[in-house]
Amino acid sequence: MDWVSGFRDYPLEQLKLALLTAGFSQSLLVAVMLIAYARSKAEPRFYLGVFVGLYGLTFLAEITSMTGVLAAAPGLAVPLIAAPMLLGPLLYLYITKVVNREGVLSAPVNRQHFIAPAIGAAFTSGLFFVPPDAFGSFITQDVEPTTPVDLLIVLMLAVVLLVTFIITLIYIIKGYALLNRSAASIRDEFSNLDRKRLRWLKVSLINISLLWVVTMAADWTDWSEASAGFIALSVWELLSFYVMAILGLRQGVIFGPQPSPPAPVAPVPPVGAPHEPDSGPAPSVGRHEVEQKYSKSGLTQRDMDRIAAKIRQAVHTDGIYRNSDLSLTQLSKCIGVQAPYVSQTLTQQIGSTFYDFIAQARVRAAMDMLADPGNSESVLSIALAVGFNTKSTFNSAFKRVSGTTPTEWRRSLGGHRNSAAG
Repeated sequence: MDWVSGFRDYPLEQLKLALLTAGFSQSLLVAVMLIAYARSKAEPRFYLGVFVGLYGLTFLAEITSMTGVLAAAPGLAVPLIAAPMLLGPLLYLYITKVVNREGVLSAPVNRQHFIAPAIGAAFTSGLFFVPPDAFGSFITQDVEPTTPVDLLIVLMLAVVLLVTFIITLIYIIKGYALLNRSAASIRDEFSNLDRKRLRWLKVSLINISLLWVVTMAADWTDWSEASAGFIALSVWELLSFYVMAILGLRQGVIFGPQPSPPAPVAPVPPVGAPHEPDSGPAPSVGRHEVEQKYSKSGLTQRDMDRIAAKIRQAVHTDGIYRNSDLSLTQLSKCIGVQAPYVSQTLTQQIGSTFYDFIAQARVRAAMDMLADPGNSESVLSIALAVGFNTKSTFNSAFKRVSGTTPTEWRRSLGGHRNSAAG
């Protein structure tokens, strides 16, 4: 085919330059979008935007090397080499802003995260004192180090690359650990976890780790100099930050200002045999951890009995579970009890997290609706009616509580059979 032969005849250097230019221009565009959407420097998108923008400098470094700009002005290499040291801290700060438990965007940034990059940048600035001719020719040509100056450049570049790799890897690990710790708090606060699980961010951290390791290995083994390796790494980098930016635009803070509690909604009258609404799953942590967590609480058993009764009244009698955006904060305002006490009562007295407790109440209501022969609503309509946001989440929660699917439950009890009910 003509286009195949044409592609093979296309100069490889021009193809590399086109990929690098696309990567740099797109990273700059996406960074501007993220920063523009951020209302202030305290917003998570601001840090993600700066992260993407600095990531784009890795493309710019290659462009200046290929076009001879570095040979003419080798001093430009210093900021281009030092900038990646900020990638790890910026990504970690983005995560901390997203999962900030207090929901306060104006919380000051801990400057200690920039100490290591600052030291690394100061060390990198030593390259300014290397003779420009030797530095420029060495970083833009594939030459073997022969002179003491060449060996010094190799040593300094190796140290900078190693420090950058270590800093980035440490902050990726810290970010992943923070996401894991935040998962429990998220389940304790929200009744629906859509866009709150942050799985995309975990996958992105793993992807960046792999990309970073492969890039370092490629640089040391010259694998990136091969056409296939260079193209693969460039496309991988381009897609990685592009996907992160798109998902970052959609991702808001997890814990933010809570709206007023919803008005009570009358629940669906139970159909069939009665069931115990609070026989939910056991706490996700052990008894010792629970007791340690609430060791300083002033709640007595009598207090928890009173709060538990209020919780059951609001959820099972008043039907507050039907609000799909229900949160622990809203429930605490509704019953007039502080959120930490509500959480403690759910964990110690009722034996469930907030998420599991509300999910079970919704599933119990859905079971009654599905068992009603006169109810012709689809499974999706029933899922939405009881407070779930998606059918997949409803199906997962339903099977966890009942051991079967909604459709099988409806059929087993002689409920309405509708081929479109799903």
